[in-house]
Amino acid sequence: MRGAFRGLLFAVIGIALVGVVLASPASAALTLFNSFTGNEGVSTDGCGSLTATCTLQTLIPTGSTIQAAYLYSSTHAFADPSGTTLSGAGSTITPAFTPLGINTGANSGLQAWRADVTSFVQSNASIGALTTWTANEGNKTAVIDGEALVIVFSNPNRLTQTVFILDGFARAVGDSAQVVTNPLPAGFIAQMLIGDGFSFDGGDPSAPTNNNQVSTIKVNGTTLTAVAGHCDDAQDSCADGNLITMGGTNAGPKTDPFTPFPNNASVGSVSSDHESYNLGNILSAGDTTINLTTFNTSLDDNIFVEVFDISGIAQVNCEPNCNVPTPEPGSLVLLGAGLVGLGLYFRRGRRR
Repeated sequence: MRGAFRGLLFAVIGIALVGVVLASPASAALTLFNSFTGNEGVSTDGCGSLTATCTLQTLIPTGSTIQAAYLYSSTHAFADPSGTTLSGAGSTITPAFTPLGINTGANSGLQAWRADVTSFVQSNASIGALTTWTANEGNKTAVIDGEALVIVFSNPNRLTQTVFILDGFARAVGDSAQVVTNPLPAGFIAQMLIGDGFSFDGGDPSAPTNNNQVSTIKVNGTTLTAVAGHCDDAQDSCADGNLITMGGTNAGPKTDPFTPFPNNASVGSVSSDHESYNLGNILSAGDTTINLTTFNTSLDDNIFVEVFDISGIAQVNCEPNCNVPTPEPGSLVLLGAGLVGLGLYFRRGRRR
């Protein structure tokens, strides 16, 4: 009896595990860095300059509590941003940066870096008012294209949201990730913001003249945009040293409108793509899976961060550094049914 029971137990667990494995992670160099679920919100902004300094702005809603803040630096020529400072409210910090990997598909040594500036931002942000931060790249400004600031906050007036951050570097073959959510409710929010470095489509940040260096983003197989990129956040004429764009939200006057949908591959579409996307153009209430893919076929710019703000509870699956995927409901039902069946089988066996 025990041998038969043990065999059935292994069989049921094996079947359940197959159900979990079928929900396999996608392959990516952009991997899950952090996620937050609750009354969450996010503020993002970017800046780049040919001089040593540029400014970032945040407008955190009244009543919010800052949970985390990260400063990103986008570089080329295999440079590191050590020595870069961040200033705000009369205070300055020189954060330690962590490298996020090199875009080996590009020819310019493209990479990005992340620094945890949570304590500094918590101490110096003006909640409910516009805060201006200054990044100073010192004598490395020629090889640092700019910075992006990502701040996650909670606010009791917000419904349950999941904010998650993927970061790293763009792969030559493209990147993908899968988001599994509770069924999206009516009136759901699904926002995506990306940071991209070293993309150049003309010298004017607001009036690109070509579409030679852009990336394509697809959601559930539908093209969200075919022209992500350009140097939207350059604070002077675009050139090596300020080629950065970061979709802005809760950034006061630097908050970006959603990119029009659909956004085709025309030059005019580059100027209207500000790297802020409403995934609701593709998703519908009741959806539970969001498959994301990004491609930079020109191999000359580097998507280094993707930030999402999605209604409800969500889980990101990607490789190689993501959290262990939560079993899908079907897998849990299968496991539960199997264990119930084993319990009944075992009880019958004991009566004989």
